Amino acid sequence: MESAYTLAGRALAQRRTQNQEEQERRRNQVLKADPTLSELEARLAQCGTALARCVLENGKNYETIQAAIQKLQGEKAALLRRLHLPETYLDDIYTCPLCHDTGYNESGGRCTCLKQLISLYVSSNANLTEYMKEQTFDHADFHLFADQPSDGGREVLPCIKKAYDIARRFADTFDTSHANLLLTGSAGTGKTYLSSCIANHVLSRGKTVYYQTAFQLFDLLEKLKFGRCDGDEKEGAEYTAQYIYDADLLILDDLGTEFISAYSAAALFDLINTRLIREKSCILSTNLTPAGLEQIYSRRLTSRLMGNYTVIPFVGRDLRMRKFQNG
Repeated sequence: MESAYTLAGRALAQRRTQNQEEQERRRNQVLKADPTLSELEARLAQCGTALARCVLENGKNYETIQAAIQKLQGEKAALLRRLHLPETYLDDIYTCPLCHDTGYNESGGRCTCLKQLISLYVSSNANLTEYMKEQTFDHADFHLFADQPSDGGREVLPCIKKAYDIARRFADTFDTSHANLLLTGSAGTGKTYLSSCIANHVLSRGKTVYYQTAFQLFDLLEKLKFGRCDGDEKEGAEYTAQYIYDADLLILDDLGTEFISAYSAAALFDLINTRLIREKSCILSTNLTPAGLEQIYSRRLTSRLMGNYTVIPFVGRDLRMRKFQNG
């Protein structure tokens, strides 16, 4: 997986290449129809060189050379009209008229076209499935929780609404508050859905997100660590290994389902600790309680979580099973 900035730059380079190829195709088309175009172009090039030299020599013969250029440009336009082509047919071709496909404006800032490409690839680098991309705060359906019985003395619907309120504030402010979330609760109670809502809102704000399950992430990192990646897989793993530290928001799902080894436990602590130091926010979701996390990891890890993460408990029945039974 490559960075959004690398992919955006490559897309711009591809645009330039395609436009240059189209421009060359048009020129060859006109040359075939009227070979005198080649002579006109050569004379225009000579005049251009003479004009540049003229400027360096304080403008001597400037107006004469300018008049010659205008005359040649008129002849070129007349040639194109004879071929029933627009006078601009051989002009340079650009997809973006603002930056001429360089990606940067006159002041050196990013052009709108480059920002749009970066935004596109930032979203693709988030690793969300197509289904997850459809999950937003606006589409949340609280009716699914309305008729559920209380769970451990807690009413389900108020708990879920509170979770969504916290999540929405987090999505709006995480980059300034540097907050972190720990979503706990049984499978199918809405943790991943809420994470998707946050991810999509954060992406809409132009921030970078990376989502992955704990099992898949640590499996990939272990393969990289112990030399079990090769070729394209190694390049992608190396980028992911860096991106999980650099993304504005990291979402690590199903914590506790991965194979727990000395390496994975150490890698998890390093990841959480480093992102805390860098003030990079993280969302962890797990089917385990904080006490359960301590049993399979360490008190050192859970201490970091309890001291720096807001815990959001999810209660209620498995919504996925309920949909299956109703279907």
